Amino acid sequence: MDTAFLTIKWGTAFHPDDVNTLKRAVNANTSTARRFICLTDSPDGLDADIEVYPIPEFDLYDDTPKIGIWPKISLFHPVLATYAECLVFLDIDTIVTGSLDELCHDPAETLMMLAAGHRWRHMSASLPPMPASAFMTYRPAHHTHIFETFKANKAAMTEKFLLEQGFVGDTARMVDFYPLPWVQSFKYHLRRRHLIDFVLPPFQPAPETKLVAFHGFPRPFDVADRHAVWARPPRCGWHRPSWVINYYREFSDRAV
Repeated sequence: MDTAFLTIKWGTAFHPDDVNTLKRAVNANTSTARRFICLTDSPDGLDADIEVYPIPEFDLYDDTPKIGIWPKISLFHPVLATYAECLVFLDIDTIVTGSLDELCHDPAETLMMLAAGHRWRHMSASLPPMPASAFMTYRPAHHTHIFETFKANKAAMTEKFLLEQGFVGDTARMVDFYPLPWVQSFKYHLRRRHLIDFVLPPFQPAPETKLVAFHGFPRPFDVADRHAVWARPPRCGWHRPSWVINYYREFSDRAV
């Protein structure tokens, strides 16, 4: 099965090196060579081995709410089925910490997603999941109805759903979730509690963790960059974790 990794970048919130760093980390953590695709409005600065395509029908999102990441609906555009038989989507603000081979298993007609909400925050499978689009494995040919439904009912869908991932999870015909231990949140699971963070750096990811999500603030590079502020008062950002610094020294072109 032809499986490729995929990310999406538009505007200036992220640097081209963020895509390159993610791609290099993916290559280092897969046992079989995989293609890497980026949907973007600007290919400048991307590594030559990254397959670059425009974000399909990007103008569709001009008037969508600022809350949520609505252009990610284009991950289900029919054209993506011509790029690869199976796709593993990773948010650009992700650090890879373990083997990604298991994310590449054939999902058949199921959309594999991150289970967020209280289940993820508390790492408790007994709690109900909230579908999250930060990480997904899927066969795009089976999920084009997600894009088509949104395009035909954009106003209604953006009014009904606060976030794009709620719409995706509700519209997908078959949804399942990655095992909880595969993904940790920097904010929820690794950042120290207030006051303790004045003394100790964030925890290292657990051995079974494959991906660390940096949803919102801070961005992962900010945590590594000695010139950046990566915590807001009253939280402390003095102690930069060595595992983030080493990650950027290995995979990034930017100095930290």
